[in-house]
Amino acid sequence: MKIKFCGIRRLEDVAFCNELQPEYLGMILSSGFRRTISPETAEQLVKAKSRSIAAVGVFVNETPEHIAQVLKQVPLDVIQLHGSETAEIVSGVRWRTGLPVWKAVQVQTAADIQAARQLGADQLILEGKAGGMGITADWELIAGAKPAQSFLLAGGLTPENVAEAAARVQSDGVDFSSGIETGGVKDYAKMKQIVTIIRGV
Repeated sequence: MKIKFCGIRRLEDVAFCNELQPEYLGMILSSGFRRTISPETAEQLVKAKSRSIAAVGVFVNETPEHIAQVLKQVPLDVIQLHGSETAEIVSGVRWRTGLPVWKAVQVQTAADIQAARQLGADQLILEGKAGGMGITADWELIAGAKPAQSFLLAGGLTPENVAEAAARVQSDGVDFSSGIETGGVKDYAKMKQIVTIIRGV
């Protein structure tokens, strides 16, 4: 099962990732959010990360042109769309950047998952009603929907609940942000605990 640590903002956070080796390191690159960082900071963080970790840039309701412009400065590996983007935007971002495009979906009904499949994203991120707020997704609903598309489970995941969530939902990976923080800052002990739980090391 793959691990994504999101909301990375500091060189210390990258150092934690370099030691623990999640598959993905996510950075918020749209303005107006608590974990938003500038392209300049993102460029520094990407340069500091291990090559084995893929850099995911998270964008909220941005144009394909804007995302492509950011990519000129920040060498990302994956584009994650976290707003109300349409299939046309997903396609446009992929065409403009040449990168895999992920789409986050706030799941309230099984129909939300079915609708998300029509967006043409390479992978989905299924989360609770308010992404990034530590609100747990409805694991039973997602498990019952049996998503056919590859997806990461997000939303309120912590060292205390990730084992149960992973067992119930059978996702391809797990995505953490607030659940690996203490006082709004990434917490190495929590990150290490999650890697130990998922990988048994």
